[in-house]
Amino acid sequence: MTTKTPIPINLASSFSAGPQDYAAIWAEALLAYPLYAALATQFKITPLPHPPGVLPPSRPTRETFDKDLKWFDGVDETVRAYQIRQLPSETLNASADALRAFIHRQLRKAEKTNFDRDKIDLLLVQYFALCAPEELYRSEIGLADVAKVLQPVLVEADATPLEWCEPLDTMLTAVDSCLSLRDLLEQGVLEKGRMLKESAGSMFYDPAALVAFCRFNFLLRRAFIRLLHADLAAVIHAIGDLESAGVKTIDCRSAGFSAAESTSQLRYYAENWRQPFHKDYTESSVSRAFEQLLALRADLEDAVTRFLPASSDPRFESFFAPDPTAAAALKSLTQATVPAAPSFPGAADFFTTSPEKATPAAPSASIAQESSTKAPESNLPEVPGENALEAEKCLEAIWEQLIAAPPSRGRSMSTVVLRDTKVLLSSWEVAAFVSEGDQEAEDLRRAVVARALLSVAMDERKRSGNFAELASSINLARTEASYFQGRVEAAKRSKNTEAAVNLGISTKRLLSVLEEAEKLHP
Repeated sequence: MTTKTPIPINLASSFSAGPQDYAAIWAEALLAYPLYAALATQFKITPLPHPPGVLPPSRPTRETFDKDLKWFDGVDETVRAYQIRQLPSETLNASADALRAFIHRQLRKAEKTNFDRDKIDLLLVQYFALCAPEELYRSEIGLADVAKVLQPVLVEADATPLEWCEPLDTMLTAVDSCLSLRDLLEQGVLEKGRMLKESAGSMFYDPAALVAFCRFNFLLRRAFIRLLHADLAAVIHAIGDLESAGVKTIDCRSAGFSAAESTSQLRYYAENWRQPFHKDYTESSVSRAFEQLLALRADLEDAVTRFLPASSDPRFESFFAPDPTAAAALKSLTQATVPAAPSFPGAADFFTTSPEKATPAAPSASIAQESSTKAPESNLPEVPGENALEAEKCLEAIWEQLIAAPPSRGRSMSTVVLRDTKVLLSSWEVAAFVSEGDQEAEDLRRAVVARALLSVAMDERKRSGNFAELASSINLARTEASYFQGRVEAAKRSKNTEAAVNLGISTKRLLSVLEEAEKLHP
């Protein structure tokens, strides 16, 4: 299997080049310069070698040639995929020639780092989205279609299926069955795709592998857009049903709203929901934006189940049919540099964690409850502080609620209520509490408890101004998060994909709540 990625200029460095090679190198640099200048300016990487808005000269002196190429190399060493993704769409998509020149510079590097791999991964799917004909947006996209579009940037773009890339097709089949972004999370597609890419090593740069990953990334991005629209439609539909039933306020605390949020305010939020782009972009802001939307849907579906028990399926599956939007409009959306957490650059890793489907849980007046059945044993660490919730009691309360109100079939998440605080659990987290488990289940229970303690302490801090409980919970969460990250890496090394994916998502969710908690702590 070849690992070469031939490109028009086949030079290891400029120092062994002849006059024609120098001209080709400089022509490519001129094409790529606007993108490099935009990155250097937006992220304050390094001063521009020429005045803003001015291109390098078409016939440079040798001094300018060497100095500018060194400047290009410096930007390449510094810039990361997530920063490229933050470029305004009108800049990144301004020229296919510029994007192609940018990609060629990355591919030509003799020694590629993981950062280079992530940039190539992102840039190829961006190039495909920009250059693919509109008819592809209305049809199935095969490897041959992708190879044809990528041929100008990958001279030997290869549509030959690779055996080690077959899991990508399995993941895409799973994506086809998703009805919501929350289902995408539950499938663990993003994490599995990232793990396959990371395990590929130098095989990732085989032209056939680059084509396969580009197709996977693009189809995943397209599915993300479809599912995002479906979630927004379902939220608005649920609000309409509740209003028709005379419901004026809804408990939407899981989504960051109040316990009695007006339907009119929720409708305004849903109809004006926007993804955080560019100047508002941070990994946490993107994560929170999608988390809030999906948590709102979970709260609303919970309300529909309670107030309209005889209504149709609260998942509103009729809203999940493929979007009939015109191909040109879909192309515009798919070309956009949709913000994503940098853990899976280029593969539509549009969020790190997302609260999902809520299942009504039995009410809980306090954390400690008596039970005739023994809860799972745990080695949870003690939580310091007089006002901190005891981890064991928290675990028991969660377990008792899940046993009392098992998740309904087809629902991917469950809700427990701890001291008037709602906590969402994923299906694998629920299973860790209600089934016989091993060390993996133990780790998941620990992750849930740490997140729950944080959530309860945050609400207590908002209500009473009590800092002691929050401080204890933050300290526990920091310690636990470090432990879980080590366990995720161990699962990866042992090729335990399911454990790595599930605990990885739960850990990211804990880190997201921890970030919010730290903002409340002085």
